[in-house]
Amino acid sequence: MSVATVKKPPRTKFYMIIAIMVLFLIGSIYQTDATLTRLATGTPEILKFIAEMFPPDWLFFADIWKPMAQTIQMSILGTIVGALFAFPMALLAARNVTSSPWLSYPARFIMNFVRTIPDLLYAALFAVLVGFGPTAGTLALIFFTFGIISKLSYESTEAIDPGPLEAMTAVGANKLKLIRFGVLPQVAPTYLAHFLYTFEVSIRASAILGLVGAGGIGLLLKNTLDLFRYDQSCAIVIYTLLIVVIIDLVSTRFRTYLLKGSAKPMSETQANTYKIIGIVAVIGLLIWALTGLELTGFQPTTWILTKAMISGLFHPDWAYVYIPEGEDLLRSLLETLSISYLGNFVSAIVCLPFAFWAAANMSKYRAVSGTGKLFLSVVRTIPEIIMALIFIKAVGPNAYAGVMALGLHSVGMLGKLYAEAIENMDMGPTEAMTAVGANFWQRMSFAVIPQVIPDFISYTLYRFEINVRSATLLGVIGAGGIGTPLIFALNARQWPRVGIILIGIIVTVSIIDYISGSLRKRIV
Repeated sequence: MSVATVKKPPRTKFYMIIAIMVLFLIGSIYQTDATLTRLATGTPEILKFIAEMFPPDWLFFADIWKPMAQTIQMSILGTIVGALFAFPMALLAARNVTSSPWLSYPARFIMNFVRTIPDLLYAALFAVLVGFGPTAGTLALIFFTFGIISKLSYESTEAIDPGPLEAMTAVGANKLKLIRFGVLPQVAPTYLAHFLYTFEVSIRASAILGLVGAGGIGLLLKNTLDLFRYDQSCAIVIYTLLIVVIIDLVSTRFRTYLLKGSAKPMSETQANTYKIIGIVAVIGLLIWALTGLELTGFQPTTWILTKAMISGLFHPDWAYVYIPEGEDLLRSLLETLSISYLGNFVSAIVCLPFAFWAAANMSKYRAVSGTGKLFLSVVRTIPEIIMALIFIKAVGPNAYAGVMALGLHSVGMLGKLYAEAIENMDMGPTEAMTAVGANFWQRMSFAVIPQVIPDFISYTLYRFEINVRSATLLGVIGAGGIGTPLIFALNARQWPRVGIILIGIIVTVSIIDYISGSLRKRIV
């Protein structure tokens, strides 16, 4: 009796994907001229630049707190106002809440459109329209917050338990009652967690908006860089790091409570008391932000500039799409994608040991994982712009500096996500292998890696989406990509050129988002 052999499924598709990734990697290296030789040659310049930053000008701390307070106020106001618009939009976009495609499809289009434009670009546009200062930064953060929260909340709304909605529909409940009693009780904790997360991100984002004149600590940072006072720039980065770490710790504690509940059961009276305290705190912070910011109204030239910008956006410079003899839209976008892809690839490899270092379940000692988390927090707090300036000293103002800046910054972001994936995995297989005497490498190979690989790939694809947006901005300081011609066009008020570049960015980011989202749905 013959034993039927079990055939393994063909792996042609897998090998094709690997081959395509390798081809993209080679193409990105060629496009950005990224070689280890160039980096090694420029390393002495990096060390010289870092030496100029240390020791920091500690006395400069006295001049930092007011711009930092302005940054926090901009973030508070931008996050609250953006969230107020984002939550209703998420309900309109969710298929299980809004059955009419005439409402849900436009809502999703608006969400995706707003999300494709980077925050620094919003700040640059508003700085032109309403003048330099916190007004431009606050408006930019409103749009930035709307893009993040609407997307996260929309996904959370579509993932709720359909049972209560079906039961209420069966007894004839109208749409408002359906939302009030069937949707909001399920999504309220998640919505609040998204709000806190976005506030953290807004603090980091607002710290660099001043580079285009949008107020806050970024404006002071730009001034110190322009004056070559790198010791003061270092003091600003350290100050920002301290503030961000404190906000991260507080926000993480609150988000954990919202999503997982309290470790100790609370009475209804205690829960209501905490809710009241939270509402009062938010109102107090909002009042502080409104009274502390010197918000300006629209300038006399705002309407004229707005009309010129809209006219340019609707009459884009199509001739700039391809210019045989020089710089054009397609070449700049290709360079931007190359910077994003190569930077993302570098960070995905480099961050692996740091992720395992920061994962609490990979170490017996809390202090070990704590220092790993602190390291990743420090890395991701330093803006890509600052990192790009450091690498420009080594390899010059070109795409290679952008690759290194994105790669290093993404180590902090991806490392945090990877560490969370490791902490959330099932420890049962690891403990079983330990019980039968498996060594460290055997446990990693057969119990840990197979569990976390899907999450790692999903997070890497998600980070690639973000890096495409970030890469569009690095050209502001000469680190390659589409940002360089964009900032030149904005400064020169060449609105048709701005229009075609915006179209290129929106189309490119939308395609990347769609491809990445489709792949992540298959993986997770």
